[in-house]
Amino acid sequence: MVSEKDSLIRIDLNQFYGKKNFDFQSLVKEVRLVPLETIEESLVDVIYKVLPTATNIYVYDRYKGGGIVIFDQKGKFVKRIPNGQGPGELSRLYDIDFDEENDQLIAYEHSFLSFYKPDGEFIRQERLPFGFYNIVATPNGYLISTLPDQGNGHFGELKDFTFWVTDKNFKVVSVALPSFYNNIHYSWYRYLYKNQKIMVTQKFNDTIYQYESEANRLQAKYLLDFQDKKLPQRYLEGNYEKFKRTLKNNDYYFFIGEYLDIGEFQVIYLENWYNNLRPIIYRNKKSGNLVGGTHGDIKISELPPIIFPKSAYGNELISWYIPNKDFPFNTQSKMLSETDKAKVRDLTKEDNPVLVFFRLNDF
Repeated sequence: MVSEKDSLIRIDLNQFYGKKNFDFQSLVKEVRLVPLETIEESLVDVIYKVLPTATNIYVYDRYKGGGIVIFDQKGKFVKRIPNGQGPGELSRLYDIDFDEENDQLIAYEHSFLSFYKPDGEFIRQERLPFGFYNIVATPNGYLISTLPDQGNGHFGELKDFTFWVTDKNFKVVSVALPSFYNNIHYSWYRYLYKNQKIMVTQKFNDTIYQYESEANRLQAKYLLDFQDKKLPQRYLEGNYEKFKRTLKNNDYYFFIGEYLDIGEFQVIYLENWYNNLRPIIYRNKKSGNLVGGTHGDIKISELPPIIFPKSAYGNELISWYIPNKDFPFNTQSKMLSETDKAKVRDLTKEDNPVLVFFRLNDF
């Protein structure tokens, strides 16, 4: 199912080694703020994922090991789906997505997929025949990203692949991306990204793929070039302790899967454990230009600290920050609307996070 790689677009990342400041302020074109309503029932723990739709914003947080709280598009609290062992309650939550074709929120818990109406009303729960890590709903089924040792031995050779395509009844239609380096049990937040397109990454793989649902095709699109700073394959063939020790004592960078795509722009994260650095790179697909580094410069009188976005929706990137009534942008910013400044002017660190949706300038 994977296409040939002769049409790969090479992205040269060699200029981003070491500590480097970049002008983040000039990248930002527009900003809008969505404060998440703060009441006792809506308090948000550490955020793992933000999933906006046309009507709601779903926040997957650390609450009781994994919870879902629902807000409308303006940040007004709708519902927190309860955690527990009963019907419709959450336990051992791994990932969430929204099935646009069926207008349903889906929540992947260990061994189960739960279905909810957009407002969080429970519909049903189905037991899964396999385990995995990430899930994305498509018109005809689901895409899943697996990790080693997830109890899929009964699927024979299929267990050796990390990308599975299933129908709506969880029958496996096709697989791709063989798993490597299974002795190193290391994962990041996501390897499947659904926004305007469906993009796929893989552990320790420098290739970024695009999935075309109608053709059921996974096409290799981008190749990340690290040259001599790329982690040598031989260090991935041992155990985790050797892997960790190597990264702590050698100046290697590696791509760990975190990636965002908003049509004309890409956002790529790198990792370096030797210097404890995590550069972020913004790329303009049209011009091919790259901007990034380990520290982005902003004027706190104009913008909140949003340099490292965590999600995407349409043409917007999404960050969030803990509010503080002393931030000068609450009153002084020329980039924020007066309406948005009024929303956050009196918020304190005791309030829920503020979501920041922002667009990029051409560069």
